[in-house]
Amino acid sequence: MKTIKSNQMSNSIKVSILISTYNKGEFIENTLSSILNQTLDKHDFELIVVDDCSTDNTLSIVSSKIEEFSNYKLVQLDENSGTPAKPRNLAIDLSIGKFLMFVDGDDWLPLDAVANLYNLVKLNKTDYATGLTKYVYNDHFGRSGVALSKISQKRMDLKNCRKSFYHLAPAGRMIKADIIKKNHIRFPEMIFAEDLQFFAEVFFNINKLSTTQDVVYCANRYTENVSLVRSKESTILNRMKLQTEAYRYLSHKYKNNKIFKNLLYRIINKDILDGKFYKKGFITEIDTLLPALQNILIEIEKDFDPQAFSDDELNQEAIKLIKKGDKKEIIKFVNWYLQKDKEELCFVKNKAYYTYNGNLYKKNIYAYLQKLSQKKGNIILHLYSRNSDIKYIEVKSRKNPENYKILNLKKNLLKPGEYTAQFQEDNLPNGKMALTVLDEDFNTSVIKTRRQYGFYETVNGNIGFIKK
Repeated sequence: MKTIKSNQMSNSIKVSILISTYNKGEFIENTLSSILNQTLDKHDFELIVVDDCSTDNTLSIVSSKIEEFSNYKLVQLDENSGTPAKPRNLAIDLSIGKFLMFVDGDDWLPLDAVANLYNLVKLNKTDYATGLTKYVYNDHFGRSGVALSKISQKRMDLKNCRKSFYHLAPAGRMIKADIIKKNHIRFPEMIFAEDLQFFAEVFFNINKLSTTQDVVYCANRYTENVSLVRSKESTILNRMKLQTEAYRYLSHKYKNNKIFKNLLYRIINKDILDGKFYKKGFITEIDTLLPALQNILIEIEKDFDPQAFSDDELNQEAIKLIKKGDKKEIIKFVNWYLQKDKEELCFVKNKAYYTYNGNLYKKNIYAYLQKLSQKKGNIILHLYSRNSDIKYIEVKSRKNPENYKILNLKKNLLKPGEYTAQFQEDNLPNGKMALTVLDEDFNTSVIKTRRQYGFYETVNGNIGFIKK
C-alpha cells in the first residue's frame, strides 16, 4: 500500500469509521459528507479510506475532501485486489479506535448514526450495537436488519433471537475493536459470503449487544450503482460454493458454540431454501444447482440434522426432496410452492394447512381478523391464531417501511387462539399501512379476513357472498 494523506489530531479515538472503495466517484462525496456532518464530535472519530486502485476519480475526490476531517488516513493498495476483503482488513489493521464501523463508498449515514450506536454500546456496556438499514432504490425504499432491530433492546443475548444471523453485512453496526483484533477475525478474500463468515465469527465472540429501531445506515441500491454482487462472476452456483466454504470454516471453529444453531437456521431456511431452492431460476438450472445444494446439506449433516433446523413442515419436505434428488418431483414441488398462497387452505381444528400431493402441511403462522371495535378513541383488533402463538402486530407505512409501530398483542388466557391489539390512530404513520403479526422469533404473516361461510365485505363496506 501507499499512504496518500494522513493526520492524527487525537490519540483517544472513540470510533474508527472504515471505508473500502473502488470506482465510486459518482457517490463517494455524498458518503464523506454524511460522515463529516455527524453529530459525534469529529475529534472523537477517525476516518480510514482504503482505495482498491480505482480507475475513475474516486481517489482525487477523497483526497480533496478528507482534510476536512480531524483524524484520517487515506491509503491505496499497490494493485487491485478484486474483493472488499483486503481493503477492509487493511483498514482494521490501521485503525486505533475502541469501536469500528464499516461504511461502503457508495452508501451514507443519517446525521446521528455514529453517536446513536456509540451511546448504545457505552451506556449498556455491550460489545456491539446495530440498527435498521434503509435501502434506497430509484423509486422506493426498503429496510434490513429487522430481525435484531425490530424492537430496541439494551442488552440482548443472541441465543434468544433465532433469526439473529439473518442480517450479516457491514451496514449499520458498531463493533468493539478488541473483539475483532484479539480474535484475529478477518474477511476472507471472496466475492461473496465474506460478510457471512466475518460477521458470524464476530457474533460467536461477543457477549451482549444493543439494538435500536432507528435507521443508522442508508444503502445505495440505485440501478446505476455497480457492485460485485451484480458482476458476471456472482452466479448462483458460485455463491452457493462460497457459502459452503464459509459454512465449512465456521463449523470447524464454532460448531460447539451455544449460538451455532442460529447460524444453521439462517443457512438452511434463508440461504438454501428461500434464497436458492424456491426460485424459478433453480428450476432452469437444476442440473448444476441441485448438486451444489446437496453438497452443502452433506456438509451440515456431518454434525447436525438439517430437518431439526427447518422453519416449517414445507421446508422439511423440501430438504427431503433435495436429498432424494428426484428432479421431476422437485420441479413439481417448487412450481406448486411458488403458487401456494393463491390456493385455498385446508382447516383442521381451526388450524390452517397447505395441501400438496394429498398431504397436509401446517402453515407456520396463520392469523385472521375476527372483528373490529372502538373504545374510548382506541381501535381494537380482535385476531384469531391457532397455528402458532403470536406476540406482536406491526403497523408499517407502505411507502416508507422505516415508518412503523410494533404493538404487543394481548392473549386471551380463557379462549385459546384469541388475541387483541389496541392502538390510537393519531400515533400511526400517515398514508396507507400494512399490518402483519409476528411470533416470538419474528416470523411474520399478513392478517386474513377469512370469508367465512362464503360471506365477505366489499370495498364499499357491503356484504357479499361467494358460492364455493
